[in-house]
Amino acid sequence: MERLCDLFFEFSNEDRLRILYKLMESPSTVTCLSRDLNLTTQETSRHLSRLGEIGLTVKDPNGDHSLTPYGELGLAQIRGFRFTCSHGEYLKWHRVTVLPSEFVARIGELEKCVYTDDIMVLFHRIEQMIKEAEEYVLRLTDRYIITVVPTWEEALKRRVEFRLLDPKDMVVPPEFNRGPVLSDALRTRQFVNHSLASVDVFLALSEKEVAGICFPDSGGRMDYRGFHSGDPEVHGWAKDLFEHYWAKSKAKPIP
Repeated sequence: MERLCDLFFEFSNEDRLRILYKLMESPSTVTCLSRDLNLTTQETSRHLSRLGEIGLTVKDPNGDHSLTPYGELGLAQIRGFRFTCSHGEYLKWHRVTVLPSEFVARIGELEKCVYTDDIMVLFHRIEQMIKEAEEYVLRLTDRYIITVVPTWEEALKRRVEFRLLDPKDMVVPPEFNRGPVLSDALRTRQFVNHSLASVDVFLALSEKEVAGICFPDSGGRMDYRGFHSGDPEVHGWAKDLFEHYWAKSKAKPIP
């Protein structure tokens, strides 16, 4: 525990953290670091001395300071804290820890997400994502968005493949009309619907972007406030999570 506290203490200093991130780009001398970060050479030297003592950095015979593997790993793990701190107000009321532990550990991969507080904006982004999809659409949801059914049909006509995950006890709205296009896609398995015992996250993505990642509130319900991104790393996290749940799901009977 003492070494963990020591590590967090070094990371808690903004200037030392700036130095570490600068060294992550490339090795550097005290003079260059002090110039680039607008610090005095005395301050920079003092910070580097502390970072070296704890093992985060090392100095070579030419005077260049660089990260050690320990330092690289420490910074990599900070990414999760950066995401958490950036969205602290949202995460006060929404639970990420309901997800499988390996995805909680990878939460830093969502660092380049953009937060959307407006539900209608999120639903619009999903509709636009479906309109622009060329290969596939993946959705994990606890309710159908009836207004996007015509958009589904147009995408199906373009030969886009759909995979939908929903809870096994979800009630289909009485006004939901599958129509001939969706019914045919279900029969040919262009549109595949599986179910889970429960849904711990809302996901909507295509091969091009992630239009929605929403976490349940403290009561376990989805309020459809969350994140979107076109970043490849965010997409990789979301797709891996979808595939994780898909592997645990069961096919629903074709109506």
